[in-house]
Amino acid sequence: MISAMITSSQSILIDPDSVKARRGSEGHLDANPTYHYNREHFNLLNLDDSTLLIRYGTNPDGKLIKKAEVYTAEDHRIDPTLIDLDARRIIRRLQREGFKAYIVGGAVRDLLTGLQPKDFDIATDALPRRLRKIFPNSRVIGRRFRLVHIYSEREGKGKIFEVSTFRASQRSEHSRGTSIYGSVEEDVWRRDFTVNALYYCPERGIIIDFVGGYRDIQEKKICPLIPADTSFREDPVRMIRGIKYAEMTGFPLGPALTASIKRHRRRLSGCSAARLTEELYKILSSGHSAAIFLQSYRLKLLEVFFPTLHDRWHSLGRRQLLENLRANLDLLDRHVKKDTLSRGSMLGYLMRSFNKRWDPSTDVEQVMVWIQESCKPLIPSRKECQRAATLLLRWTTA
Repeated sequence: MISAMITSSQSILIDPDSVKARRGSEGHLDANPTYHYNREHFNLLNLDDSTLLIRYGTNPDGKLIKKAEVYTAEDHRIDPTLIDLDARRIIRRLQREGFKAYIVGGAVRDLLTGLQPKDFDIATDALPRRLRKIFPNSRVIGRRFRLVHIYSEREGKGKIFEVSTFRASQRSEHSRGTSIYGSVEEDVWRRDFTVNALYYCPERGIIIDFVGGYRDIQEKKICPLIPADTSFREDPVRMIRGIKYAEMTGFPLGPALTASIKRHRRRLSGCSAARLTEELYKILSSGHSAAIFLQSYRLKLLEVFFPTLHDRWHSLGRRQLLENLRANLDLLDRHVKKDTLSRGSMLGYLMRSFNKRWDPSTDVEQVMVWIQESCKPLIPSRKECQRAATLLLRWTTA
């Protein structure tokens, strides 16, 4: 990999130790003493006196190809004080050990759209076994593709940071046989939408963009990495996430994406109940659950994701539906923006959307059974249902 700076004067500047300009400061060169370059392979850009740092690599034929664009702190203007101190500590430690490490996914998207991230996920080239040795306060989860959860405590509050090893592309994974780990260039294609496919190094203040996600955020676009129909066939859960990202950022989904969601919504029924339940709680904790559920209802995705709630809302008029949202999910959103609620408490607000009236003397167990039946195909835990049932009965007597 080689980093080159393309300037408006059409000169090529390559400095593996330090490349500094208004739009470039990383200057990283992979160790490769036999590497040669030819300026004919660079596309020179006229950027009106600005400078763009571009990372190049070689294809199987040895020709230079553009790998990524790199944005500096002056470009993206992310406030460093918004980065979790423990996330920075983890990244700094990994880099000291000789590994690459980046903040990835929704945290980068949120930082670029003016939101405070709730979670800081990290991606690295360190393997799970090595991560476990570097961070004793961690545990490995998952079966085939293993993630590492690193535990941290600050000011009496415990936090979990999810660290993943770069995944190989599907083609590389098949050719390598058992190896599922790869490079950052391969890892990016395992992600769902371009706005979620940025790699941010807080130590250098740079964002590496392999797929045009930074421009899509600037242009307020939600774009899948591959054609939407193919993407949703590969993983139908991406339909839920696409709606969630659109409502959280305020970006429109666009006619093509909404049409694709309507076409493929039935595929959601083939996803595991556990995955769908996790998505439910991510929505409820997002601070935008009212808008996400409403858009899911309008696109008929709720009909598959949460059928009983879809039927309940379908029986309401437009004004009644909006009043229902204001009284329940809007209220939940205001709460989670201020504080962290338990899953059971969030589920309670959602189930209150059914407007079911309970006699104060009703047994909690009876309410729990109703919650479990109403949530199908979702599978909230017994503990979560118990907390939600307790709240529903308490609200009945309030």
